[in-house]
Amino acid sequence: MGQRKILYKTSGIEATDGAGVKLRRMLGTEELPNLDPFLMLDTFKSDSPDDYLAGFPNHPHRGFETVTYLLDGVMEHNDSKGNKGVLEKGGVQWMTAGRGIVHSEMPKQENGMLRGYQLWVNLPSQLKMIEPGYFDVSRKDWAKLEQEGGFVDILSGEISGVKGPAQSKTPILYAHWFIKPNSSLQIPVAADWNGFVHVSEGDVEIGDTKLPNGYLGIFSNGEEILIKNSGKQTADGILVIGQPIGEPIAQYGPFVMNTKEEIMQAFTDFQSGNFGH
Repeated sequence: MGQRKILYKTSGIEATDGAGVKLRRMLGTEELPNLDPFLMLDTFKSDSPDDYLAGFPNHPHRGFETVTYLLDGVMEHNDSKGNKGVLEKGGVQWMTAGRGIVHSEMPKQENGMLRGYQLWVNLPSQLKMIEPGYFDVSRKDWAKLEQEGGFVDILSGEISGVKGPAQSKTPILYAHWFIKPNSSLQIPVAADWNGFVHVSEGDVEIGDTKLPNGYLGIFSNGEEILIKNSGKQTADGILVIGQPIGEPIAQYGPFVMNTKEEIMQAFTDFQSGNFGH
């Protein structure tokens, strides 16, 4: 299959979530509702406290995993299973909603830059009602793969025998790449997995497609990804590739199941106090 190309690119849409946090929704929009096994990708970046201080108070999830990667700032996690954690610069919060969890994500800063990503990863039908779970990963614990043109830090999955520390229920590769000026990175990947790249800093080219700062690109299939940086500054961003699940998706807000009946049951369980049990 050779090198992957960019089939579609987008700068996302402005949105608000939680109690009014301003963000950009890159995946999970009307134009791009999902990319099996990925349901949503939000990016947030602001140094204005009015954009983020309200945070994400208690809200429920069922049927998928959330991966929150904080590039700058401090946030606190609390959930209905008694898990607590403080997410600092470079940290990752990985939460398995499973059969049901209620959690909050609240900024622990009053000013300064808050910047990062939140990704929703679908679960196959046999795992949607598993026990909820949560773990943190510090940036220093990511695995590193170095090349002449830069390096790739790996959170989950494997590149050229280098394996990241996080174990996802649905097989995915989640990596943060850095490319020196006038350089490139070659990244071998599973040929038939779906995926995307998001540019956090700088501008890059993949095939004949230019991806400016802040853009997301959806890949074609292929065994290798070549990212070029022709600029005068280091470019970086995230690369996310996942094994398709290939099952029907029924979604209503924070509940993602396979059928409408399962969604209705999620509402019933939540309203009756039987959520997560």
